[in-house]
Amino acid sequence: MNKFNRFASAAAAFALAAASASCNAPEAITFGKGAQTALTVDGYEVPAGIFIYNEMNAYQNAAYKMYYEKGSMPSVDDVKSSTIEELSASDWIQNNATNACKDFVANEKEFEKIGESLNDDEIIEIKNLASSYSSDSSLLENGVGEESVRKIIENSYKREAIFKHYYGLGAEKGCTEDELKTYYQDKTTRVKYFSISMVDENGEQYSADEKRRLNNMIDDYVKVINEEKTSDAKLKKIDECEEEYKEYTDKRKAEADAKAAEEAGETTTTTTTTTSSGTTTTTTVDPHAKEITITKYTTTTVDKNDSNDTTTTTTSAEAEASEKAYKNYNDHVFAMAYNKAEKYQYDDDTVYIIIRADIKERMTADDLWTEDKIDSLLNERYYDEFEDMMKDVVNGYTVVKNNKAYRKYTPFDLNLG
Repeated sequence: MNKFNRFASAAAAFALAAASASCNAPEAITFGKGAQTALTVDGYEVPAGIFIYNEMNAYQNAAYKMYYEKGSMPSVDDVKSSTIEELSASDWIQNNATNACKDFVANEKEFEKIGESLNDDEIIEIKNLASSYSSDSSLLENGVGEESVRKIIENSYKREAIFKHYYGLGAEKGCTEDELKTYYQDKTTRVKYFSISMVDENGEQYSADEKRRLNNMIDDYVKVINEEKTSDAKLKKIDECEEEYKEYTDKRKAEADAKAAEEAGETTTTTTTTTSSGTTTTTTVDPHAKEITITKYTTTTVDKNDSNDTTTTTTSAEAEASEKAYKNYNDHVFAMAYNKAEKYQYDDDTVYIIIRADIKERMTADDLWTEDKIDSLLNERYYDEFEDMMKDVVNGYTVVKNNKAYRKYTPFDLNLG
């Protein structure tokens, strides 16, 4: 979970909008008496600045919904005149802003409930971020001052702390580090490979003789890799085979170019330059530089009868074929034995020489098992459950809207660029 990511993305979007707006921008909105509190959620008074920020964010979400539906970014007037989920755009935006304010209050109250506190480094980060973003003209023009900005950013830090409290390693609803490692190992594998093309640079299939030659080379590469005794030696050998193949393709291309030039009545000159120096440079090579990790392939089926699905996806036969090819490849990789090189025909044009290695060997703090990776996996595994938990909290809240504030800060009276 990136701290303040929702805030940062919305602020950036409105900064771009402000940059394209008229130089004669409207004056900043000022809060009149009686409109400084936009709503009360479970007794917590939500300042107007936070409500306005959430309106701005909701407007941006409405605009992107229209963009995904129609393929072009709508103007403010386009959004204003639209109907979204059977509501006027203004009502939809204010409803979403209200829900965001409820989430804000849930973070504040739950953070207090669990007795957490922000550390000194986080407080400094929040202050610096608030100072940076509060100078954004689009926020200032709409009455979102530095104090509101600070509270919004601080709130996102609190939400992260709540998540870690309940779903961190060893937490009440989370898992142990060993369980998280098992989760990662079950869905991720480690491979090294290189591809051999069965087509030329123009996309034309090679002759039968050339394909036979290439397949013989592939079989030889697989054999010499598997003759090595250790995993590290095999992973090193695959690099040597790739370099040998590259030398072959470079030579083949040079010969083809020379032949083409000769047929055209031209001459070609090959120049080799050798340089030397009196110093020796030692380079540290990453032993895993050419390795990749692959995640087990899964598909998500969208219910075509779901009225909440606002996107329509059309998949061409070519895209379907590509997806099927990748799924077959992914399934094959996860079924491979460790440390045994194989030849794999990816499609008509490409053959892979691939070796699967044990990912456990790289799960150390200075390699794949970093704090960032742990945080990322916890979010991947538990964040939906966390959001459901927080929704249950929000559903128990009583909301009292300040109608004066809601009328004063209707979305399309804001400076939306």
